[in-house]
Order: sequence, then C-alpha cells, then structure tokens
Amino acid sequence: MFLVTTVLYPPDKSIVVAEKFIEVTAKELPPFLKRLQVLGDSRMDKGMKVLSVYEVEDAKIKEGIIELTKMYVQFNGIEGFRYEIEPMLTVKEALGVLGMKIT
Repeated sequence: MFLVTTVLYPPDKSIVVAEKFIEVTAKELPPFLKRLQVLGDSRMDKGMKVLSVYEVEDAKIKEGIIELTKMYVQFNGIEGFRYEIEPMLTVKEALGVLGMKIT
C-alpha cells in the first residue's frame, strides 16, 4: 500500500519549511515505511505544494499513518502550513477490488 501526503504552504514560508524539512527528515523512517519520492511545485494562486509518496507494509498501515502524522505535526508552528495523508492503492489493487485483473 502507498501513503501519499500533500503539503501546502505560503511561498513566504519556503525557507522555514525547507529548514524544518531538512531537520525532520534527518531522522530515519521505521523499516516498514519507505519514502519513494518527494515532488514540489509552485502554485501562483495557492502557494507551494509538495507531494510525497511512501510505501508501507500492508500490515503496518496504521503505524505508517501515525509515523507520518508525528513527522508533519512538527510543522504546525508554521503559519499556513497544511497537510493531508491519503492511503492509495495501485491500479492493479483497485481493479482487484472490482473483481477485475490487469496483466
């Protein structure tokens, strides 16, 4: 399973968010949670947007969400910082829910 996080923050907070990101990510994630990608974008009307994709062992989804929440609450003091965590399936897994297969 994958956990995808979306972070939004005002452009004028970029430096403080970047500094906090470096600090927070210096700590290794637990072995059941793997950061696959971090992608950033500047949105003129909405500020900065960062998507992160994490792979988590199926049996540890709850623990993965808790670990990511612990990480992101460290940004709470930054005005305008918002985040959400979404569990996501692969297309193959989602089709399986519908009783369909993809090869």
